[in-house]
Amino acid sequence: MLIDQQRMTTQKKKDNLLQMMGIYSDLLLLFTLTQYATCQKLAGQLSNPTIQGPERVHLNDTKTISCFASSEKPSMLYSLYRDKTLVEAQNISTSEPANFSVSFYSQNDGGTYKCKVESDDAVQRKYSNSINIIVLAPVLGVSITSVPDPPVLKVHDKLTLNCIVKQGSSVTYQWYFNEQELLSTSSIKINQSSLVINHALSNNTGHYQCQASNQFSETTFKVVSNSTEVIVKVPASNPDIFVDVNFVRKDTMFITVKCLSHEGTLPITYTLYINTSFVKDYDAQSRREGQFIVPVPYTDKLGTFKCKATNGFDSKYSNGLDVDLSVKLTSKPDPPIQGHQVTLNCNVTYQTNAKYTWYFVHSKENSTESTKQNQFTHVANHPGRYYCSINGQTSNWIEVLSQDSSLQPVTIAISVAVTVLLILVLGLICYCIFQKGNLI
Repeated sequence: MLIDQQRMTTQKKKDNLLQMMGIYSDLLLLFTLTQYATCQKLAGQLSNPTIQGPERVHLNDTKTISCFASSEKPSMLYSLYRDKTLVEAQNISTSEPANFSVSFYSQNDGGTYKCKVESDDAVQRKYSNSINIIVLAPVLGVSITSVPDPPVLKVHDKLTLNCIVKQGSSVTYQWYFNEQELLSTSSIKINQSSLVINHALSNNTGHYQCQASNQFSETTFKVVSNSTEVIVKVPASNPDIFVDVNFVRKDTMFITVKCLSHEGTLPITYTLYINTSFVKDYDAQSRREGQFIVPVPYTDKLGTFKCKATNGFDSKYSNGLDVDLSVKLTSKPDPPIQGHQVTLNCNVTYQTNAKYTWYFVHSKENSTESTKQNQFTHVANHPGRYYCSINGQTSNWIEVLSQDSSLQPVTIAISVAVTVLLILVLGLICYCIFQKGNLI
């Protein structure tokens, strides 16, 4: 009985061992099948494609860009892209790479290229690395852009000019100001295609050009842009004011008022005021001076005239000019002497083109003269009175003394001197008599 139990135990161990061996066999079979399936799957996967092409091409060249991805797929679709734009697609059913023939007709045909490969069932998709292709081209189409646009700015504003090239590789730039070569300075910053003036001044006003140049096929190309005019506006200075009396007609006078700012960018708008009242505006477009023709009532006191100048900055004002028609006559010598030359000046406080009339009044002879100048010279042959007139206004008068009259001041002076001398002599005699009496 003991022997039977030992046999049963041994048999049970054999059964357990066989069962474990079966389990291990199943696991080994499963592992083998899994590895097989994995290998089969890897064999059908796509790899990342590689791309090959030139780094530099000449304008109008046609070059080949190839793309290849290793795979056991029977057919694959290759696509070539420039940036994000599809250039061409090819369906390749061999193990050869896809070769794309690309023509470079402009610089825009250069740039970043990459290719994409995908399985025929579109389940798998892979991308290559990128290559950059530069199109070598002669410089062409040079122009200037500006900020602000148009380049009209106020003094101390910032100006930026950019030299734009439509076509050209490895371009160098040269800037010109009023046809003179321009270099970078502390106030003008030049960085190849850009020119920057942070604080523009009036002397930056002028014409700017840029020249773009490069070398292509052993030939140097140079193209100059059109001229760009830069205007730096300068505030108007305080204007000067002038008044010119043109002519008098009955009760009305016509006067010309001129306003002039010696500094400031044109156009300048001048505004005329009389006694603080607005009269009219004048736009000075091509010349600095503003001119007004104003009718005013005839009077010897015309009032206070003032000009205002404006050209986009704070307004500037002239001094007030008080204008009256009063006339003052002066002479040299003063007073005139009969028989001697005398120069007369007829003075007014304004400018005028009217003629001056001179009058000489004498009991035996009256005469008049007219001149364009306010000065008149002649010989005073007779005693009498001079005066002048202009624009209906008459001056004070100056008298020419007769020769006898001219001696009167001398006679009086001598008489006074003699009288004083006699008084001194009599005083001295009295003093001497008084001293002699004291001695006795």
